[in-house]
Amino acid sequence: MRRVFTMSNAGSLPLEIGAIDASRFCSASMAPKTIAPGASGQLEVTCRSDLYGPMREFILIHSNDPQADRLPVELVANVTPLLAFDAPVINLQMPFGEQRWQELRLVGTLLDQATIKLKKSGWAEDSSVDFPPRQPGSPAILYVRCYGQKAGMHAGNITVTTGLARPTEIAMPYACKVAGTLEVSPTNPYFNLKLPGPKLVSIEVRSSQPGFQVYGARVLEGPFAASVEGPVGDNVFRVQVRVLEDRVADDSRASQGKVLVLSNDRTEPKKEIPLFGFGKLNGAKGENPAP
Repeated sequence: MRRVFTMSNAGSLPLEIGAIDASRFCSASMAPKTIAPGASGQLEVTCRSDLYGPMREFILIHSNDPQADRLPVELVANVTPLLAFDAPVINLQMPFGEQRWQELRLVGTLLDQATIKLKKSGWAEDSSVDFPPRQPGSPAILYVRCYGQKAGMHAGNITVTTGLARPTEIAMPYACKVAGTLEVSPTNPYFNLKLPGPKLVSIEVRSSQPGFQVYGARVLEGPFAASVEGPVGDNVFRVQVRVLEDRVADDSRASQGKVLVLSNDRTEPKKEIPLFGFGKLNGAKGENPAP
């Protein structure tokens, strides 16, 4: 999008135009750079209109005007795209076991010239995107559905090809956030391998589900061992994870792994928790601790 505006010098001395600071979407240039008293110049503004709807940007003009050596210029527009989705992002939230859906439309001046095809890849886990056939002149509507059968945050992308020279493809991110009943704390346990003595972390596992039980904990990766204590409170168990120092390579400065917690929680009966140990083991191969 390009527009030209006239700027006049109402002063009695030549006006020298310096740098023009661009905004996120807009830039500008001035010709001529020197405007005589009473004369005018042309300010050419170019804006990149990626988003559908209202746009408000500011550019900053530097000059030798002692009253306004840094002049902000506000640019206001309403963007009608060639082809775009009518929302920048979709974020659906739901409790476990419940579905949510949202309508998403394609809009723009080239809609009836486009041949829209939905790419069935890159979708978020536990979700689907449907694009029913449409007739020319009718709305182009997609339906984004999250099924709520897997707890956690699931992110993906919706992409369509257009059959146009420009834009050839349109994409937007979306997410399904499914609230489960299981909680772990800390969510990312870590160990300081440089400290002397046993390296142990306690992870609390709780659930709002009545009759909650943790059956066991199994290390999937890394030089760690895990055991379960409890219940230690109302629907609360404790998973103790320790570092097996004899399995840590002497020259290693980090150790990663995973522990799997097995329970009767209906939303996350198999919960993987990442483990991370940082630093070099104290006294490895007779060395001093790493600083």
